[in-house]
Amino acid sequence: MHGSSWVPPLAGRQAGAFTRRQALDAGMTKSEVAWRVHSGVWVPVAGVALRHCARVPDEVMEAHAALLTWPDAVMVLGSAARLHRIPVRSDGRIHVVVAPGRRPRGPLVPHRFPLEDSDTTHVLGIPVTTARRTALDLLGRLPETARLELLAWVSSRRILTAGDLTSWVHEHRRRWGNRARVAAAERLGSGAVNPAEERLHAILRRGGVVGWLGGASLLEHLGIPAQADVYFPSTRLVIEVDGRAAHGPDRFQADLARQNMLVATGCTVLRYTWLDLVARPEDVLAEIRRTLAALQARLR
Repeated sequence: MHGSSWVPPLAGRQAGAFTRRQALDAGMTKSEVAWRVHSGVWVPVAGVALRHCARVPDEVMEAHAALLTWPDAVMVLGSAARLHRIPVRSDGRIHVVVAPGRRPRGPLVPHRFPLEDSDTTHVLGIPVTTARRTALDLLGRLPETARLELLAWVSSRRILTAGDLTSWVHEHRRRWGNRARVAAAERLGSGAVNPAEERLHAILRRGGVVGWLGGASLLEHLGIPAQADVYFPSTRLVIEVDGRAAHGPDRFQADLARQNMLVATGCTVLRYTWLDLVARPEDVLAEIRRTLAALQARLR
């Protein structure tokens, strides 16, 4: 007799997902399986996959549900992003590339764009597009705000460069989303990956301020694994700008730790918000000039 908490042993290796067939193979009768499904003890994940009602689904369980339904599936787009821990909001669907002829099954969405061997890898044993290919795909499909957030994230981690985007577009002409990818490449090439950075760069250019780098890798300059929105190498002045959206507690904590690391290596850090750049650009420019003058005087 199986208790109400029982699930097939294979579920432990499939992040809690399993099929009716696996339950039967493990010794449960058809009537026991039917009762658990009818009573809601077992509920659908996607496709043919089930889960115990007490088990909360996550991206790993959803990936296993896709593989139990379509064993040839490769996780792509947002589903791949979440497996790579790339911060992309879920749209409630499970995106996979599979052989032609498959139709959507609930949240399971089949795609048929081509993948090279170099485009795929495994995360926790699950076939998935690489972080690079995942970012390339999403940058051509996400809405603008989400696309800019993703671009900032992948560029700061050197997952993609402007050259990567330009080369991919050149090699994959007429691919869906290439116009957005070209725009993303232009943003990366300018050193500004979001509107706030673009506005700061424009303020500096209009004010005739020189000697700065946009989107500078501090690993190259200071040996710090970080990227500065604006960096003045001669004075070690770092300027950071926040985007239009407010940062949550996790991002606030990460920004604080990063700023402490910069200060510990002798950097001076100025931080501005989107409102600063929009409502008082002249004050921002004046403060940057004063700080540069003070740092240059100290060096002399």
